[in-house]
Amino acid sequence: MSEMKVKAHIKELFITMNDEVTNMVQNSYSSEKATKDIMQYVSGKIASTSRGYMSTLYSALSDQTLQEPIFQNVDNANKFFNLELDKKIVDAYKFDGKDSAVFENGLSLHEINRVYASAAAGVGTAAVGGILLGVLSGAVDIPMVGIIAGAIVAGLAGCGVTYCKVVPDINKQRFIEAVKAFMADLEQEMYKWVDGVIEFYNKQVEELKKTL
Repeated sequence: MSEMKVKAHIKELFITMNDEVTNMVQNSYSSEKATKDIMQYVSGKIASTSRGYMSTLYSALSDQTLQEPIFQNVDNANKFFNLELDKKIVDAYKFDGKDSAVFENGLSLHEINRVYASAAAGVGTAAVGGILLGVLSGAVDIPMVGIIAGAIVAGLAGCGVTYCKVVPDINKQRFIEAVKAFMADLEQEMYKWVDGVIEFYNKQVEELKKTL
């Protein structure tokens, strides 16, 4: 099933990222440097793969829809295509290298956190999955790389663990544990995002069926 396939890809991605972010903390001289490195790496990886996830998901969902008896009628099938759900879903999460550069290098951690907080206020939740779905509904006008970057800054900067070259390694270990917990939560939010997109798609199709 398309949903399981996409979630399996996300799981594989997080396995790879989890190893990398742990190494980043181990090799970084401060929590702020580690946070920035993790933000750049994780937001870039997720944003660059998300469009592919949504393309896979839409293809499978639309294939299932067009196999339904009601859409064997050419006119009805054309009305489905006129919904342009492919553009709404796939293009909503397209990756733009310029956006990535802005959020990874052009804004301070404080500015990124402020942008994320504003988006959270706009959709009424600070959960990553909810904010990502806000892009689909039009309530949020921030590229995916910015949302993920903001979630990382908000999550790690607020974890209360800092360290630097002169601080004992115990604080670094606590930060690693905080990073692991954050990444586990982020992974679950990505699964919720996929579920939300499927729900959005199904709702659009059901609304169309009522008119046929």
